[in-house]
Amino acid sequence: MRYICGFCSFLSFDAASLAVAIMKKKAGGRIFLGCDNHPLSRQEVMDLMDQSGKYDKKFKGFTSTSGPLGKKLNNSRTRVEIGWEPNYPSFAQFLGVTK
Repeated sequence: MRYICGFCSFLSFDAASLAVAIMKKKAGGRIFLGCDNHPLSRQEVMDLMDQSGKYDKKFKGFTSTSGPLGKKLNNSRTRVEIGWEPNYPSFAQFLGVTK
């Protein structure tokens, strides 16, 4: 099993709980996507971090745009097939930011 995440709002304990759920379903050899219930672009993730007030430095911009800044991911198939849900329904709720 490999865990691959370039930059995402997915928390490590959610990644671990998803990995365990996949192993319990004996779904080896298949690919499942783990993310929260409110897909965000990389830019939206950084905007939420700035809004949260939990970080001293403000985000100034990406140093590289090797991938699309607006790409959003959806894991509804994973949630249905594995029966898994993340601990926080959204990254905004994790940060305590209301949208």
